[in-house]
Amino acid sequence: MRAACEVFKRASDLFEALKAQGLALDTLSMGMSADLEAATASGSTLVRVGSAIFGSRDARPDKA
Repeated sequence: MRAACEVFKRASDLFEALKAQGLALDTLSMGMSADLEAATASGSTLVRVGSAIFGSRDARPDKA
């Protein structure tokens, strides 16, 4: 989880730097159900939480 926090922090810093340069950015999408807290603490404005709502699912079988 610590590695995710570091990546989220770097992404958030880049997001803020780009906004400071005048880019009209309003969404920072990072994180999923397993790292929801770390993502939102780092500034994520959009987190994918499907497995938290619907539960995990089986991996799709390989298509040959």
